[in-house]
Amino acid sequence: MRLDQDNLFRTLRLTPFPRRKWWGLWVGFFKTIEVMLFKLLQMLDLYRPQKSIVGIPGIATRNLTVLQALVYNGTQEEVLGFKPRRLLHRVFKGLPDLEAFERIRFQLSVADNTLRTIEASTETRGFIHLQLPWQIPRNHSKATWLRMTPVGVETLLGRVDLGDYEVISSPIFFVNDQVKWVVISDIDDTIKDSNIAETTGWRGILSGLFKGHYYRYEPILGMAELYQSIAAQGGLIVYVTSTPYQLAPFLLKFLRQCQFPEGPVFLRWLGYGRFGHKWRTIHRLLSNVDQQKCILIGDSGEQDLNIYRRVYETPQFRDKVEKILIRHLPGTPLQRHLRPTEAYYQDIGELRSQLRSIIGEPVVRS
Repeated sequence: MRLDQDNLFRTLRLTPFPRRKWWGLWVGFFKTIEVMLFKLLQMLDLYRPQKSIVGIPGIATRNLTVLQALVYNGTQEEVLGFKPRRLLHRVFKGLPDLEAFERIRFQLSVADNTLRTIEASTETRGFIHLQLPWQIPRNHSKATWLRMTPVGVETLLGRVDLGDYEVISSPIFFVNDQVKWVVISDIDDTIKDSNIAETTGWRGILSGLFKGHYYRYEPILGMAELYQSIAAQGGLIVYVTSTPYQLAPFLLKFLRQCQFPEGPVFLRWLGYGRFGHKWRTIHRLLSNVDQQKCILIGDSGEQDLNIYRRVYETPQFRDKVEKILIRHLPGTPLQRHLRPTEAYYQDIGELRSQLRSIIGEPVVRS
């Protein structure tokens, strides 16, 4: 018996993002007109639509699997090079050109001869975030690749095939017996210098909107090597950031070019505040972690310490949190009365020392 996927979504609440019906109808109306126009131009061989499907590394635990993807207008080179095709995005270069109502089929191999499939739409947001009650076998490999296939654009007149697609796949990481440690790490001002207080001011926002500045990511020296060594010792690095989904290609490019270890990446929907996003994400992760100990790494630039403290104060998570490590940024308040599980560090040497005492082996061999 085939289940209605839309009813399944509503029943299981697979996505925490609310749906605005009136907004969706208006966007769907204009999207239908746009699709019909470009379909006509394509039939007349006057224009060939080109899109990119960008997968975001996800996670699979004992009873939860998270799949994420975005769809952009243009090739990956056009997206990363700020070469948009639509006029609006040529003016506002810092506004990523996401595609609405693109339907994607996801296929994930979770065991030998076992392939799980589901379809979902980017809706009005331009991205897909699914939380599925898919269980995984305990002896599964540490990671596998997610297969994504476009199945058309949803319009008020039905589904329409439109354009060529460049698919950039992503891995799904399994939290099983092969994972000894789960390191939940912030990104901005924790593994890369962001000057978040400046870039989120009005001047920084306006500059980014008209010029684009997302390729100017600078890693903190030595953090990639440190995280690589943790991953080599059986650790899984989970990146939880306040960076919006729209900027995912730039962030993924930074992580790969700077040779940070691959791991699940959780970005923020602009409809959620930073505190709520990180709290929900970490709560969901720790609720599905069994015997692994967790280390929370962040910085004093935002609210990482307050969020991590709230996680630790949750009775069901207290025994799972081994350590909270906060990078103290110059000019930010230094909170006192730290718990034994909390520690500040100012440079990578202090962080390395803290991790060495937790993991029990030299994290970085000289």
